[in-house]
Amino acid sequence: MSNPRKTLLASLIASLSLLGATGASANAPSMTDQEKETAKQIYFERCAGCHGVLRKGATGKNLEPHWTQAQADGSKLEGGTLSLGTKRLENIIAYGTEGGMVNYDDILTDAEINLMARYIQQTPDVPPEFSLQDMKDSWKLIIPVSERPKKQLNKINLKNVFAITLRDAGKLALVDGDTHKIWKILDTGYAVHISRLSASGRYVYTVGRDGLTTVIDMWFEEPTTVATVRLGSDARSVDVSKFKGFEDKYLIGGTYWPPQYSIMDGETLEPIKVVSTRGQTVDGEYHPEPRVASIVASLQKPEWVVNVKETGQILLVDYTDLKNLKTTTIESAKFLHDGGWDASGRYFMVAANASNKVAAVDTKTGKLAALVDTAKIPHPGRGANFQHKQFGPVWATGHLGDDVVSLISTASEKPEHAKYKSNNWKVVQELKMQWSRN
Repeated sequence: MSNPRKTLLASLIASLSLLGATGASANAPSMTDQEKETAKQIYFERCAGCHGVLRKGATGKNLEPHWTQAQADGSKLEGGTLSLGTKRLENIIAYGTEGGMVNYDDILTDAEINLMARYIQQTPDVPPEFSLQDMKDSWKLIIPVSERPKKQLNKINLKNVFAITLRDAGKLALVDGDTHKIWKILDTGYAVHISRLSASGRYVYTVGRDGLTTVIDMWFEEPTTVATVRLGSDARSVDVSKFKGFEDKYLIGGTYWPPQYSIMDGETLEPIKVVSTRGQTVDGEYHPEPRVASIVASLQKPEWVVNVKETGQILLVDYTDLKNLKTTTIESAKFLHDGGWDASGRYFMVAANASNKVAAVDTKTGKLAALVDTAKIPHPGRGANFQHKQFGPVWATGHLGDDVVSLISTASEKPEHAKYKSNNWKVVQELKMQWSRN
């Protein structure tokens, strides 16, 4: 049986090869062509998510050669920072950092660690773009809508089905929550990053880090993949249209490369539109790789909330008229990542993790409600909502750079919560973890 990591990433590796050998400068260590190919795959799988395809940094540090290469004369860089070089890079890769980078000495071999230390001193490759036509060429409608069930053919309680990612196997397990048994394991894209349930509860959408998106129909006797499409070389999030009258009509998907989002038919995945996210950051600087992080569907309006990592811009994309697309751009902070809804479902809470902030987006007014200062590198996943005895409704986030869970007081329109209003959009408590140094 073929290795799923190699087969699913073959198109990316091949397309990178078309660009020629990795660029090198005078201080870059030598590498063979085979070493470069191996390093490209490891970097895609292990490093690009935090450091970026172009290695300009986000959650992780900038890894361009002017930082990673040792200076031949031993001089320091701007600001007095020492450049790195192979030996220091090997130590960082092997043992991690206090800033949140994990240790790879139990994941990569010594030879692979040395390989990556040399690779990130080379000039970064620029992968090819991925157009609407490329999406259309990749689109596979396996079972047309007309040939799908008109009613649910099984007796599974679809409101209690769990979607579990089998990451490196490139598969998704659907588990019956009533019986606790695996219902079906299906092939998906490599390293599925997210699974989304459709507004109707009938479909499950997945997107893998290789950009492959699938839609699974749970009305069949057994769950069945009915369509697939590739969004690009690297992707993170999808969601359907969920506002009344638009349920499951459209699907949106965001990519890390190319930096853009794509809109498809919600039932067939037929590509409709591609929109670039390249542009200015909240600081007014142009960025060539503003990756699309989390995407969620608003229940307040026919909009998606699209969070663009490097620019710090939050986009409210109105899907009522795709030919004349209307987008509201909300300035927040770099570098936007993941997040979740508050208890009311009105405010979307998203981490600007490298800025040590959480942005609260009011999807009812279409404006930024607050930008909350937090401990280092908030990383909430979806976060957690609960009723605090002292502070009322709060939303919780963990951190990659600090050993606390931060509780943020959220706004509420309920009369009984009026007494907590003075605490809204503040970190009201930090819960120390068991392994805390304090």
